[in-house]
Amino acid sequence: MMSDTLASGFLAEGAKVKAFAAEIARFIGNPLVVPVNSCTTALTIAFKLAGVGPDTEVISTPLTCVAGNEPIRMLGGRPVWADVDRFTGMVTAETIEPLITSKTRAIYILHKEGAPAEVESIYALAKAHGLRVVEDAAHAFGAKRRDDRIGAIGDFVCFSFQAIKHITTGDGGALLCSNEEDYQRAKKAKWFGIDRDAREGRDVWREDITDWGFKGNMNDVAGTLGLAQIKHIDWILERFHRNGRRYDTLLQDTPGVQTLRRDPLDYQTYWGYTVLVENRDAVLAALAAAGITSSQIHVRNDHYTMFGADRRNLPNTDWFDARELSIPCGWWVGQDDQDRIIDVLKKAAR
Repeated sequence: MMSDTLASGFLAEGAKVKAFAAEIARFIGNPLVVPVNSCTTALTIAFKLAGVGPDTEVISTPLTCVAGNEPIRMLGGRPVWADVDRFTGMVTAETIEPLITSKTRAIYILHKEGAPAEVESIYALAKAHGLRVVEDAAHAFGAKRRDDRIGAIGDFVCFSFQAIKHITTGDGGALLCSNEEDYQRAKKAKWFGIDRDAREGRDVWREDITDWGFKGNMNDVAGTLGLAQIKHIDWILERFHRNGRRYDTLLQDTPGVQTLRRDPLDYQTYWGYTVLVENRDAVLAALAAAGITSSQIHVRNDHYTMFGADRRNLPNTDWFDARELSIPCGWWVGQDDQDRIIDVLKKAAR
């Protein structure tokens, strides 16, 4: 398949990207798919369409990839840090609501390591205040909130197909929209303010460009990789999910180890398996000595100088941040591997 793409002489965004977008739409259950060159681009476009700009605010979480908060700054806005729930590591409607002001334009939520956030109450809050919700689903491709896949509904849902995600296009992402207007605006925003799909037979550069955009389109090399990968998505996700559920069972009630609260009605993709431990440095060292990779996936963002002095008292974030640790959970982790990881973790966490 890749050899055909390379031999075609067409490597920009074309038929392969269109076909990959169609597969995403079919899998998620939402036809309004805008393929882009990264999840960061998807997030940036989403914030732009939500009205984020100079002298505006986005209520956000510091416990995420910095790619979730840098676009707010890039657009001239300011992230306002919401505290998280101690049992999930995610923001909630209760931690968000007191922070809403006349400057607020959007709410940013992370589906942490593939665990769906409590979106119903957050969307109800957003609707009551006329705000948009930007969902970071970089680790949640294929996850379900109740019966709906993440991305099937929701204002703006951003996926990553970066090198180490559930499926990869080398680098890449997608923005899924909830209505035709946002979809058409997003298609233009990804490519200089011009809809690439509607440019054939027209000299678009001599036409008026009404709003600025980015150079953020996906190319056919990436699209070809995506088409090859998505064929195996059910197999990949089920093995991540199976490993995560097995950790849930085998680590339950382990002294020194707290597992996260997970909704049994959701389908979680377990991109990483997060636990909370009191002696994280010692546990990290023990796992490393055993040849097991572990880390805190997302270091808190609110301590970075780029965000200025915009810090708040976040007691739950402080508590969670000091204990968070993720262990391998991918399709390549067999039961023997899991048993060894669990054995080292239990001994080190006592």
